[in-house]
Amino acid sequence: MNLKKISLAFVFFILALAGPLPGPAAALAGHFLWRVESPGGGRIFVAGSIHLARAGLYPLPPAIMEAFGQSAVLAVEINTEAVPDRVMRNFLNRRGRSKDPRPLLERLSPATRQALERSGFYSPDLDPLAPWLAALAIQTEALGRQGFSSQYGLDKYFIDLASQRGLEIVELETLEEQMGPLAAMSPEEADLFLRSAIEEMDDLPGTVNAFLDSWRRGEVEAFAALFFQEYDRYPALRPLLDRVIYQRNERLAAGIRDLLESGARAFVVVGAGHLVGERSVLEHLARLGHRVTQL
Repeated sequence: MNLKKISLAFVFFILALAGPLPGPAAALAGHFLWRVESPGGGRIFVAGSIHLARAGLYPLPPAIMEAFGQSAVLAVEINTEAVPDRVMRNFLNRRGRSKDPRPLLERLSPATRQALERSGFYSPDLDPLAPWLAALAIQTEALGRQGFSSQYGLDKYFIDLASQRGLEIVELETLEEQMGPLAAMSPEEADLFLRSAIEEMDDLPGTVNAFLDSWRRGEVEAFAALFFQEYDRYPALRPLLDRVIYQRNERLAAGIRDLLESGARAFVVVGAGHLVGERSVLEHLARLGHRVTQL
């Protein structure tokens, strides 16, 4: 099991984004890129990330690259390239392995067990895992079969570029803060989380292309509608939305505020799902008195 790929698959569940770029006829409303200015004169750029993608995502739009070029600091949710495998492994062993010795299929509800058996993704390798981690492993496998990889994600792209240029890289969260909300799911939530991942598998290609089309054209409202419809289909997962998105949005916004107040010329990359809808990172920043402008 590739631990870093599984970690990034967590983010992918929250924001399923990857696919071929839309055709040249697509009209651009802007970019998933914002300039945030503080009353005191601070300025940073915030970009919505695609965590798993194909090589065809590149080159990125000039506006995004120009904003990065003006920055001396890169801020990301977590720097996955710097997390030692032993740290990731320790977290997953503590929080991602089931304390129930029974095989995974025997620990699931009848509906989820049937969905997993029919999916063709069940493997005895999943047996030691908690259902939430099994869901991520299955999604990683499914996406890998379609050519999606974290190697082409915006996070890795800019982390590598920042390292080459000698930029400071700042983390806005810890591994525990990012993945902990999933590990803290109730048994009922975890069971439904796994079932929803399996049931959405057939629609995945169309869904990710619709996401990327909205991202590429900077259509925030369309993107938000796609993003939150997942929770409309599975209302019992709405408490997870609060813990995984809304509460983290507050923390991410606080970190960005600190960067603004420090005067750092920063380029911030966070999952695009954190930048849309009510209680988004950008809404928090606007409420704090910062000027937010989509570019």
